[in-house]
This record gives sequence, structure tokens and C-alpha cells, in this order.
Amino acid sequence: MLAKPYLSTFLRIYLIISWVVMSAGCSQWDRSHLSNASIPKLEKPHFKIPVGERMVFSIRWLGMEVGTAAVKVEEIVKMNERDAYHVSVHVRSNKFIDLFYPVRDEHHSYIDVEHLYSLRYERKMKQRDYRADELITFDQVNHKGLYESKRSGDTKEMIIPENVQDPVSCTYWFRMQPLEPGTVIHIPVNVDEKNWTLEVHVEDFEQVVVDGFGQMVAIRTEPIFKFQGLFMSRGRVWGWMGTDERRTPLVMKTKIKILGAINVVIKEYEAGDYHVEA
Repeated sequence: MLAKPYLSTFLRIYLIISWVVMSAGCSQWDRSHLSNASIPKLEKPHFKIPVGERMVFSIRWLGMEVGTAAVKVEEIVKMNERDAYHVSVHVRSNKFIDLFYPVRDEHHSYIDVEHLYSLRYERKMKQRDYRADELITFDQVNHKGLYESKRSGDTKEMIIPENVQDPVSCTYWFRMQPLEPGTVIHIPVNVDEKNWTLEVHVEDFEQVVVDGFGQMVAIRTEPIFKFQGLFMSRGRVWGWMGTDERRTPLVMKTKIKILGAINVVIKEYEAGDYHVEA
């Protein structure tokens, strides 16, 4: 596999966990500690992933927007005779970044409706001179994965852990879990044809204010990345996710060697076909 450049890495960092979003300038946020948190923990939410839910994030560096990421639950389709959510992610650099490093990335995840694990993951990347068009299908029953590069024709079979996630599906799985400060959640993730563990530390509740979204209580997390590539292998990352029933992604902030601070902020949110389970 070719090494992924720093710029493209941070432009795709939104994929990790939907507990993201932060910024400076036109998309602002602030936070304060809750000394007497009224929420001891978050119970498992009683809703299904809403078809039509759409989120747009501003990716910011040095106080300016360098790109955007649009995430949408497109539909429910049949995948390996299973009902699956089709989630699309489109990342693009802005006009200024296009002058020296244009990015046009596209990701598709197919998430099992019943078990919320990945059945298939596709990515098409266009980054200056770099191109990739690849997919991996997951046989969750027999714990096997099949990787295929559409450009080179290369294929690879691999063993996968139980309930493995892809870089997009892990986001939605996490949003559906009960969360309590002081706990650690381990998520098996397959990235770049390898199996890794995403370790998420659930830290505390805080009051946050996000421009355009107002004030809300959020839960702060720190994901520890045990792998390289799509997710950062160096530098610390913190995320804030709303404690509302939808677990709305709010803020992510990180500092990376060489690049410095990178912030991601939610700009737009559409609820889609949201309904609570009986």
C-alpha cells in the first residue's frame, strides 16, 4: 500500500468517530466543565440509524477552512442477503488547497441493520497524483475478508475478528452504545487490509456551545489509535458528542506533528427519517 500523505490524512480524519467537530473563525465553539454533572452515564439510545441523516463538517487548519466532509445515510439495501445501511462520505478540499493539493475522496460503508457491523467498505481516492479504487467485503459469519483493488486487479483474503468494523461503520456503532465516564471501549477495525483495535476512553461531560447549534451537554472522549494510515498514529485526539437521543457529533480537535492543530466542526445537520424504537 502507498503511504498516505499528511494532508490527505487530516482531510479524512472525520471518518473515525462521529463524536467530532470544532473550529475557529466562522465556525466557532466553546466548552466548560460541568462540576455537578446531572448525567451519570448515557444509556443505549432507543432509535435506529435514521435513513436520510446528513451531516456536513468543516475541516479547519490554522484558523481557515481547508475542506469539507459530507456524511449521509443514503438508504437501506440488500447486501449478502442482509439488510444494510448504505452510508456515503464525500471529502473535498477547497479552492485554495486545490491549487497545490486537490482532494476528492469518496467512501461507502454498508452496515448490517441488525448487528451494526460492516458488510462492505469501498473507497475511491483522488489526491493530486494519487489514485485508489478499492473495496473489501466482510463475511462476518465465517470471519473472512476479501480485499480487491479495482485499479490493479489485486485481491487478498484475510481473517477478520468477530464484529469487525470499517473506518465509517465504527462511527455509527459507537453512537449506539451506552457510555459512562471512566470506561474504555475497544472496537475491532479493519484498515488498509489489516485488523486493528480502536480504543476509546470515555472521559467526562462538558457544556459546549457550537456556532449555529447553540448550547448543549456533550460527552468528551479520547480515541487511542493503535494503527497508522487513515487514522492518526501520532498526536492526541479529543472528541465531543451530544448527549441528546441522536448522539449528534459535535467536536473533534487534534494536534499533529508538522501540521499542528486540526479542527473539525459540524456545519449542517439534517435528521432524516428519525424515529424511536418501541
